[in-house]
Amino acid sequence: MSLASPVAATLLKNQLNVRPSTLRETAMPETVASTKILATDEAYWSTIRDQFPITRELIYMNNGTMGPSPREVTERVTKRIEHVDSTGDYGGDYEGIRKAIGSVIGANGDEIAYTHNVSEAISIVASGVELKAGDEVILTDQEHAGNAVPWLARAKRDGIVVKFVTLAPDDATILDRVSDLITSRTRVIAVPHVTCTTGQVLPIKAISKLAHAKNIWVMADGAHPPGMMQTNVKDLGVDAYASCGHKWLCGPKGIGFLYIKPGFMDHVIPTWCGAESDKYWGYDGKLDFLPTASRYDFATQNFALYDGLQAAIEFMSKIGFDKIEARIKHLTSYMRAELTRAAGDKFHYLTPATSVTGLTTIKLANMKCGDFWETMVSKYKIRTRVVHESNLDANRLSLHIYSSMSDVDQFIEAIKSVLA
Repeated sequence: MSLASPVAATLLKNQLNVRPSTLRETAMPETVASTKILATDEAYWSTIRDQFPITRELIYMNNGTMGPSPREVTERVTKRIEHVDSTGDYGGDYEGIRKAIGSVIGANGDEIAYTHNVSEAISIVASGVELKAGDEVILTDQEHAGNAVPWLARAKRDGIVVKFVTLAPDDATILDRVSDLITSRTRVIAVPHVTCTTGQVLPIKAISKLAHAKNIWVMADGAHPPGMMQTNVKDLGVDAYASCGHKWLCGPKGIGFLYIKPGFMDHVIPTWCGAESDKYWGYDGKLDFLPTASRYDFATQNFALYDGLQAAIEFMSKIGFDKIEARIKHLTSYMRAELTRAAGDKFHYLTPATSVTGLTTIKLANMKCGDFWETMVSKYKIRTRVVHESNLDANRLSLHIYSSMSDVDQFIEAIKSVLA
């Protein structure tokens, strides 16, 4: 059963019988940005949890798919919508928000294009990059459809060749396998920074160095790192980086962004464009695109969502992205240790031990992933994610700053009961 299907959605709604959460009216503490805050300070992180309206009748362990927003993000979006509807003023500080996004990933504001999601950002590159029949693009064997389909569509349309590298648990083997696939026709390597399947962190910096030595462009599917782990696209060396606001940044749903290196822009022709993409157009037939990444976004946009993303970035910045990463690693390490102690040989990890992020994927010895998902939802009110990609038949667990040690403990007790 596809867990994106109407049947699964109805099952989830009926089994959870979720009612709106009743929150304690607890404001963000004045010490929220204190350097003294530790990943183990449960009182502090409980206060952060209070900022999220996600129901307390559910233990939510699927942030890798959708990150609930804190109240102040939703309030910012609502206020902007009300402002637009009452005044007709639908614009806003687009360039300021580009700078805010850039600050999260170590980029300049004029290197950021607005998109609606990661898939759209990837499609800008996959559709527009200069390629001809026979040119090769390297992906991995653990792609989200959002990275695979745009490149396969380009292959279908223009006759490029898509090749898939088989991932390995260690960086050295991955680099060797990527190197082995490179030929004189290889033009692009487009791979996840963190895989959606297992949460493995790929050696993007080393891949970029390898590729650029052979004049190959590199694009990273960065759906997961921003808001989960500190990320600097300049240090990674990528030519393009696609991400979104609705996962680990806990921003509004339906907003994404694309970082694209200035030197790469002239090789990625906008295929969807319009008002605001151009520096000049005229009835003389001339068209000049903007010299910045703004050339890839155009026309009327819902600025309320961008305003909400800025609110999300401000919220996360108050806490500190380094504190957020430390908290996520603390929760994940604790969960993995307790899982190993509780479940023994009844499951194994698909996530390499070296990749300690908010994502952990396990494969049960004697239970299908769909059955495990349904049992956890219906009996224990815990929501995880199935991993059907690459025929893994596994389950992915996501922990974020609204997660607690108590949530982890309840999950451990639930899985012990299920595996027993």
